[in-house]
Amino acid sequence: MSSEPTTRATLAPTLLLKFAVAGALSLGVVMLVPRTVSGGGDVPPVRMLIETAVIVSVICALALFWGIRSDLRLPVKVGLYAVLFNTLVIVVKLALAPHGFYDVNQTRNLTSGFEIDDSLAAVAAASLIFLLYAVVYVLLYRFFRGRIAHIAVADPVPRIPRGLAIALVVLFLLGIGSGGAILILLLPLFGGLDYLDFVFSSGVSLLVALALAAATAFAALAFDATSKRAHALGDATMYMSFFWVGLYFLALYHVLWVVYVLVLTSIWPLKVVTPK
Repeated sequence: MSSEPTTRATLAPTLLLKFAVAGALSLGVVMLVPRTVSGGGDVPPVRMLIETAVIVSVICALALFWGIRSDLRLPVKVGLYAVLFNTLVIVVKLALAPHGFYDVNQTRNLTSGFEIDDSLAAVAAASLIFLLYAVVYVLLYRFFRGRIAHIAVADPVPRIPRGLAIALVVLFLLGIGSGGAILILLLPLFGGLDYLDFVFSSGVSLLVALALAAATAFAALAFDATSKRAHALGDATMYMSFFWVGLYFLALYHVLWVVYVLVLTSIWPLKVVTPK
């Protein structure tokens, strides 16, 4: 075991400022761009969805690449991999998925009773979907962290304590034993399952799957290159910092998504399909 003191990765104030500005500008985009569309229609125009995704992608890509190069001092290829990874996620979140969702909603009703045009359901849905993204992201982080495991640094993703694992199992058993009464608190999450079901049964489901697969590949390449750089310099904090940067942007995209779908559904209400 190393006798060196364990250090923690921290993000520089200048880096946080860049990301805060990018988040604020992106929030303005998702709130304002849909309102610039003139005319009615049952679904958001594809052009508007693409324009929103492109503008947010440019804002976030500039802040991300600038921060990775100037603050984290990582190679250009890491910045490029990170930009490609994030751009694909934005295209899915703000263009492909909303389009697929509305497309299916023209012929099918939501069945959970917690539609995403409700703020609570939208937040719950975003939380569920973010958790899915985060699980994949953390698995990639864990896989490549082995290269720098010998360097003493605090792990930002601690293993689940045994007591917490036991508590989760007990809560699950109580939910079953109470006839699911406790699980009623989780009902808003079903809005997220409805959303995913609609997206992956739409005409753009293949594009969504391919984009997410490509995003995962670029994220893996970014982690790989960052871990090699950290190993070569003997500085694991840059690897941990890169982890936090990526997680920040993933969280940001889901906050933007909540605001975006609430704006979209206020302009283009969800359709109630009348059975024939």
